[in-house]
Amino acid sequence: MIAHISIPARDPRATAEVFGRIIDGEVMPFPVVEGAWVAIARDGSGLGVEVVPDASAHHPGEGLPDGRVSDGPFVMPWETQIRQDGAPQDASGFHVAITSKLQPEAIIALGAEKGWRAVHCDRGGVFDLVELWIDNRFLVEVLPPKGSERYHAFYTPEVAGKMFAGPPPGAL
Repeated sequence: MIAHISIPARDPRATAEVFGRIIDGEVMPFPVVEGAWVAIARDGSGLGVEVVPDASAHHPGEGLPDGRVSDGPFVMPWETQIRQDGAPQDASGFHVAITSKLQPEAIIALGAEKGWRAVHCDRGGVFDLVELWIDNRFLVEVLPPKGSERYHAFYTPEVAGKMFAGPPPGAL
């Protein structure tokens, strides 16, 4: 289970508000990173989507834990250091898939409101999702209720493994 993700965006607050609608969450500032916002699901799952300014980058901390504990939403020197010194990326090999109670049309409409590409796709005939392209650069796959149900039935070692063990595409 995914506990939380972070994603860069040009407008962190507006992007967090989109995710708040997708995951039925509360949206609030995320003080760990200057200018960041977070959407936290109301369903008790603990799912959060942290949206950081698009020039933010994770850096490894230094040293080892020394017994001190942060007294607020701040990181200690040995923990990841998130600074806005990265260059905004045009694309990434990273993506995440999340579930939503929204229907595909509603997810597509959220993308359209922001001017983002959003397209309803079927993955190999086994489940469907909406590709939501944050800032038209970063892929988030949003599984609507039926797509999520189909995904969970398919994405097991036994079932998916049979499909993945077949001949490579175009080999036949």
